[in-house]
Amino acid sequence: MNDSFLQSLSAWQFDNRFVKSLPADPLRDNRRRQVKNACYSFVEPVPAKQPELVAVSEEMLRELDLDPATLDLQLFAEIFAGNRLLPGMQPYAMCYGGHQFGNWAGQLGDGRAII
Repeated sequence: MNDSFLQSLSAWQFDNRFVKSLPADPLRDNRRRQVKNACYSFVEPVPAKQPELVAVSEEMLRELDLDPATLDLQLFAEIFAGNRLLPGMQPYAMCYGGHQFGNWAGQLGDGRAII
């Protein structure tokens, strides 16, 4: 593991403003359901089997204050696949609703996408 890359990642700070400001689903079990009176549900990502990095943008790495020369491909893949959480990360799935094809579709957030 590249220590320089890990040090760069440890400098990241997550403010988690969304989860601090809005109501959370009180249930923590991971199952399909209607979520009432909440904007999101806390979830733990299900680990991906053998994540690997297919492509990376050096421009975006620099935007994230990561040096492309110190990039640890395996660690990067594990973090961005959700297999490994950095200190301060609070993964959640949004609850949302909306109109589809001119009709109210009700609650649409189903937890497949984790932020």
